[in-house]
Amino acid sequence: YTDINVSPEEFCDRMIMSGSNLETMENVGRDMEKVVVGKIVKIEKHPDADSLFVCRINVGEEKDIQIVTSAANLKPGDYVPVARHGGRLPGGKEIRRGLLRGVESDGMMCSIGELGLTLHDFPGQREDGIMVLDEPAPLGAPIAPVLGLDDVSVEFEITPNRPDCLSVRGLGREAAATFGVRPTVTTAGEGFSTCMPRHRPSAS
Repeated sequence: YTDINVSPEEFCDRMIMSGSNLETMENVGRDMEKVVVGKIVKIEKHPDADSLFVCRINVGEEKDIQIVTSAANLKPGDYVPVARHGGRLPGGKEIRRGLLRGVESDGMMCSIGELGLTLHDFPGQREDGIMVLDEPAPLGAPIAPVLGLDDVSVEFEITPNRPDCLSVRGLGREAAATFGVRPTVTTAGEGFSTCMPRHRPSAS
């Protein structure tokens, strides 16, 4: 709605100084470290546990890695988020290489909940299984930009005296006025005025 080229911090500072009430600024995907795109190459039953599966996964390296999982919603060819050894997930959970019932597991495949997401974010996914990407993605690529999470979310509190900001278009206008630029998106036939009337004059 408004084309500006500043850092998120400067955007928030300028909007606060112009009178907007900022509540939070969240760097979405910031808490994901060493979480990448992987492709399941092979799935086998765990030799010592009926409820576990051993997956060979291509993460864009010369050798595939092996991860043990209990998720039953996977098949060869699926693209999934893979948290590598030494990685970190939202909430501070650190991922380490280890043994699961005697079989080495070099990381973890992630569900939407483990990525700090919900069905509201990705309604086509399952809460009780590993997240499966809708489309192929570059193997080994960081998962945050692939899922559109390499962004900053800013939340404003709209006070009763600013009904003009009760929409994305209204906030776009406010940002345009703050940074001295013209809004980039409008509806057909709609112009932008420098002020918005608070009351309509009566017919009398």
